[in-house]
Amino acid sequence: MKKLIFSLVFLTILITVSCGRNDYRYKIKGTVITDNGPHPAIWYTDTISFNDDTAYYVNSDGSKVTIRPPYTLIDNIKHQNIKK
Repeated sequence: MKKLIFSLVFLTILITVSCGRNDYRYKIKGTVITDNGPHPAIWYTDTISFNDDTAYYVNSDGSKVTIRPPYTLIDNIKHQNIKK
C-alpha cells in the first residue's frame, strides 16, 4: 500500500513539473487575422530574426513565419519581455 501511494505521489509530481517546462527559447504572443477576424496567437521558436519591427523565423520544413506588430517577444533564457 505504501508503494502504491509513493508511486502515485511521484507520478503526480513528475507530471506537474514536466508540464511547466519550456523547451523553446522564445515565446511570441501576437494576433493572427482569420476569416472570422483577429484571434490571439502564440508562437514558439529557438531562433528569431527581425526586419524593422517585423519578427520572423524559418520552420524546419523551410517555411517562413512572419509576425507583424503588435506582439510581445519573451526570451525564456534572459527572462525579458520585449513589446513591439
